[in-house]
Amino acid sequence: MWFRGRTVVAMMVLTAIAASVATYSFFELSDWSLKPSGSDASSENEGLNQDELDKLNKAFNLIEQRFIVPMDRNKLLDGALQGMVESLSDPYSVYKSEEEAEEFNDAIHGAFTGIGAELRVDNGEIVVEAPIRGSPAERAGLQPLDVLLSVNGESLKGVTLSEAVAKIRGPKGTKAKLKVRRSGVTEPLDLELVRDRIGLKTVDAEISPDGIGHLIINQFDDETAGQVAIELQRLRTNGMKALVIDVRDNPGGLLKTVIDVADQLVEKGKPIVQSEYKDGERIVDVAKNGVMDNAIPLVVLINEGSASAAEILAGALKQSADAVLVGITTYGKGTVQVPFNEELGDKSLIKLTVNKWLLPDGTWIDQKGIEPDIEVAQPDYFQAYRLPRDYILKFDTSGEAVENLQNILEGVGFPADRTDGYFSQETKKALERFQQQQALPVSGEVDPKTAQRLEDILQENLQKPEVDTQWQAALSKAREMMQAR
Repeated sequence: MWFRGRTVVAMMVLTAIAASVATYSFFELSDWSLKPSGSDASSENEGLNQDELDKLNKAFNLIEQRFIVPMDRNKLLDGALQGMVESLSDPYSVYKSEEEAEEFNDAIHGAFTGIGAELRVDNGEIVVEAPIRGSPAERAGLQPLDVLLSVNGESLKGVTLSEAVAKIRGPKGTKAKLKVRRSGVTEPLDLELVRDRIGLKTVDAEISPDGIGHLIINQFDDETAGQVAIELQRLRTNGMKALVIDVRDNPGGLLKTVIDVADQLVEKGKPIVQSEYKDGERIVDVAKNGVMDNAIPLVVLINEGSASAAEILAGALKQSADAVLVGITTYGKGTVQVPFNEELGDKSLIKLTVNKWLLPDGTWIDQKGIEPDIEVAQPDYFQAYRLPRDYILKFDTSGEAVENLQNILEGVGFPADRTDGYFSQETKKALERFQQQQALPVSGEVDPKTAQRLEDILQENLQKPEVDTQWQAALSKAREMMQAR
């Protein structure tokens, strides 16, 4: 996902809030009420009892009076609230101080400067959920489930999400050097990213000469449903006969928004999503408009970066609009969060998981994801990452960096004889042919100039639709369905 060139954008988006990195947990939230007011809450205890309040006050006073370093009272209170929420052991529930909440609210609108990736905290580790499409994070090779170990030499071990964001933030054009642990890779990876402006255009579309529409939805913010309506109308005007909806690497977004999007694609009266609350009560949202022509075949592109609201749309279209899912199994996030930014009495906020969401048939996909009808993985070079600059890859060396090189060589059209991480004579010859074609010194070794050129050419190649095997499979299926109808 590093080099994918499609201009494309979960929970927590590592992008900057005014020249830094912001947590876009906003995009995983519902902006409608928790539940109808008739739900029974009267039996629940309200707040802390006197003994509990006394205990907190005693701890507070003890720290203030006896701790060796003077403490900021606001920071102490923020820490107590943060610890309370962290004790829930839910990576999606967080407390934000007044300063963090202001940044969070600012992040809801506009474009930002940063690296463009979604983060969450899991068992004390900073975990990537997905890079934003077209972002510095994607170009540098950051992938879902990568664990961030350090940034610019500063460890991220045991830090809160807000602390991690503070360490990663920085102005446009500055570098963030990340050390990353990746499943299946023995040694940590070193990725260098240049912070940039991250635009929040969420929808794009195009149509093929034979009438196959391609609707790309990058995330579900408060503008997405309107943008989808505009693009669908444009596709219809241009003679759309089938539609491929692309939600790969879409980290999710507003629940209300994805319902509004699905409402444009699902037949009136059919279910879109179910919401289940802590008392077991379920509410079903159904399509109210159903403006899509039912005769138009639907294909949905998914991958492991398709999460939450993206999964809601994929599941609704599969079960209520006979769409065919193409790609690989989705991320698997089946919960909804709501930010409470008035209940605390100041400008801080708490974001809490308040309900599950279920597919139209009642299936809960949390930690399981949605499997495709047609499983198609991308070539290995789609997972390539940055080549080393601090040492030379050459004949008779071995390791994961060499395996990465061999994948890149395949992606630029000069495949070696193997991809097992051993720098063979054939690997050297393939590299020499590449260097000769690119008018580089023909050394058969990967120096910094050769590394940069390899990365640049691969990025150019991955912008070509013909190398996107998932898109090609979706296109083929759409044509087959179109002809059948």
